[in-house]
Amino acid sequence: MIKTVFCYAYPSSALFVIALLILFIGVAYFIRAYRHNHITTGLTIAIAVSLTIRLFTSSDHYLHDWDEKYHALVAKHLADHPLTPMLYEDPVRPYDYHDWTNNHIWLSKPPIGLWGMALSIKLFGTHEYAVRLPALLYSLLSVLLVFQIGRSLFDDRTALIAAMLTGTHGMLTDLASGRLSSDGIETCFLFVMNVGWYYLFKIRTTEFTWMNYIVFGAITGMAFLTKWQPSLLLLVVSFTLHIHRANIFRTILGHALSLVTAAIPVLLWYQHCHQNFPAETNHMMQAIFHPLHLNDPHNDATWYTYPTVFGNYFGYTTYLLIAYVVYLSIKTKERKWIVLSAWIIIPFFIFQIAEIKRGTYLMIFAPAIFLIIGYFLQHHITWRKIPLRLLATISVIFIAGYSIEKLYLFSSKSQTTPDWTIRIKEAHPQPGSVIYNEPHYIEMMFYHEVTAYP
Repeated sequence: MIKTVFCYAYPSSALFVIALLILFIGVAYFIRAYRHNHITTGLTIAIAVSLTIRLFTSSDHYLHDWDEKYHALVAKHLADHPLTPMLYEDPVRPYDYHDWTNNHIWLSKPPIGLWGMALSIKLFGTHEYAVRLPALLYSLLSVLLVFQIGRSLFDDRTALIAAMLTGTHGMLTDLASGRLSSDGIETCFLFVMNVGWYYLFKIRTTEFTWMNYIVFGAITGMAFLTKWQPSLLLLVVSFTLHIHRANIFRTILGHALSLVTAAIPVLLWYQHCHQNFPAETNHMMQAIFHPLHLNDPHNDATWYTYPTVFGNYFGYTTYLLIAYVVYLSIKTKERKWIVLSAWIIIPFFIFQIAEIKRGTYLMIFAPAIFLIIGYFLQHHITWRKIPLRLLATISVIFIAGYSIEKLYLFSSKSQTTPDWTIRIKEAHPQPGSVIYNEPHYIEMMFYHEVTAYP
């Protein structure tokens, strides 16, 4: 493992001002490029603004509680043992394998997102920046993918707006910077899903060959090994799309082929885990096959949680835009409206009936929301005397306000180096030692070669 040299700093006022200037100037030039139809320039600016935001929000010199520190520690161990995901590498106390915050073999998340972190740690050492680097790359690539998806379904200008919203949305930024639950794992998952959407939409339904179904199934399998069941939305939306345009029998066989292809890497991982970690694997399978009934003592969500947070994330006016899209999908049966309706409504309904509700789950259909907003921003459409362009503009204002708030410019979260992380990083414990009564025991094990307990 590469030894990391730690340094600590608060962002200076000068750098803070420079970052803000880059953002404001970037947004101004993006609007100018959009108005003059300079698509390549606009996309370049969108990526530059996205990168600036992520570099700023990823500058915290500590591992965040949920769930970044756990992912970081497991990834550190995967760097040395790629097929053995472990939280505690050498536990000296008895542990409960049901408790994912204190166990040995760690199967709470699938391996692909963790392997990306592990490779980064292997290359750059045990530093929080190494943990966040893969997510930064995934999120920037997602900006490009959403642009290409928008091109396939609509046009360059709609795609450009959707790309900019993808790169600047506060929730996606928080995930990529490790500040929110699921952090880089969720960002990796959304990236793989965007690869799937891009592949699905760039090929006309009537031209989908058997090889296309195999490749699409492989992408779905990769997504499953990043975030489990939500990946199956790819197959559901694809089936909804193809059933209206292609031969029914061929559509069923094609998606069966995709499902079998997706299952191959999943079954290989399951077989490896079951052979080597049978008890933990059985517990993992219960979580996979009974997701709607899982409960979390920290979960205090209600039936109105998702309708409320959706409005906070995307603007309450977006509900009316989605309603019109559903209306268009029924009336016109056009490919793009059917796809967007299914992409949003199916996961929203499934997440709504689940016991555990987390706002990050809604990001699975964020690109669809951004494409809808981008489309109505540039088309003068009135529905029942409601100007949809005005609603889309209000939605953008909601998103901009939420995204600025998520930068934590004037809150205590802007502090990037708490005292405890300095204490841990400057410690020099004997490698292989066991440390007790350490409140930040996960971080202690990440930065040092020790076993630690609270």
